[in-house]
Amino acid sequence: MPMFSRKVKSKARTASSPPKDTPAVDREEPSTSSSVVESSAIPTILAQAAPAIIGASRLAAQSEPYAVAAFEGCRRAWRTLQPYHPQEFGPAIVGFLLCFFGGYFATLTAAVEAYRITGYTSTRSALVILWRNIEAAQRANLKDDELDEDNNGIPDTQEIGTRALVIRKCGVIAKAVDPEQLSDALGSIYMGFVAVVATLRVHFAACVSLGVAVGDIVHNIVDENLTPALMMSTPKEYQKWVGPGVRYACKIVGVVAAWLVQQAITAYHSATRGAQLLVRGLLTYLVRHKYLSPNSIDEKGTVFNLTIFVIAMTGFWTQIMYAFKLPFPLNILLIPVRLAEFCLRLCVGTMSNDR
Repeated sequence: MPMFSRKVKSKARTASSPPKDTPAVDREEPSTSSSVVESSAIPTILAQAAPAIIGASRLAAQSEPYAVAAFEGCRRAWRTLQPYHPQEFGPAIVGFLLCFFGGYFATLTAAVEAYRITGYTSTRSALVILWRNIEAAQRANLKDDELDEDNNGIPDTQEIGTRALVIRKCGVIAKAVDPEQLSDALGSIYMGFVAVVATLRVHFAACVSLGVAVGDIVHNIVDENLTPALMMSTPKEYQKWVGPGVRYACKIVGVVAAWLVQQAITAYHSATRGAQLLVRGLLTYLVRHKYLSPNSIDEKGTVFNLTIFVIAMTGFWTQIMYAFKLPFPLNILLIPVRLAEFCLRLCVGTMSNDR
């Protein structure tokens, strides 16, 4: 048996070993082929994603004229307003709207205030970095559009197919931008957004908690005095719905009341902040046009702060009189801001429900 096993093993070695006349197989070929596969993986992925990239590029190309026109219109309007110093009366106008109508934009006001405290500085720097990288990518793209490596008088980008053009442009943009700067900039913007969302969720959760607590108190009163009367006036087959219906109705009333209280607090805050912006903007404007001397009013003095307080209380009372609604024509002129307020409320409510 040992001899037989040795023969079997020797035959196995002989069968497994290559013949002497057969040239040795190059063992480095698998690594070479794998490197080729890895090097061709990125173009393959880009080729597969080419339809989506082409669609996005077409959409961007179609919307670019409108975006450029809107940007140029805003720039022309800003240049036209320069003799009137919009950087001074602009905050005054914003302050006026905040002071007298800020309670309507409770969520947006809280978001702006949170973003001003937590992420404004970093986001501003991040946007500057992003804009510089976008400009670098645009310059590289324009330079690539004029490139003619075969010297036939036709740019190379006009001689290749759409998929190859997409792959080429992705490579040009990847070489032009700085990934570290993009990563840091996008991270700063994201952290600012997270801070705003966290602040709004805390406000929303506090409002809901207060509303539920108020609803429980109201339910204790209603359950003792009103529920028996409802049970007597309700048909017997529907009496089982009286208790849950009264309980949830009280909670809804409590949440609505808590939201109104939160809206009143936001209105008071916006009135105070808006009065500060309004008075300081008007003061700067009057000083620039020499209606007042620079030292005529002390911003830390009693008169200045009393003026802010009076305007803030007037704005707060005006918001209460209008029931935190926008009068005509502001309800038409501020439709974009109203849309932003609605989307922000929907976003915060959805994320709070997901939690």
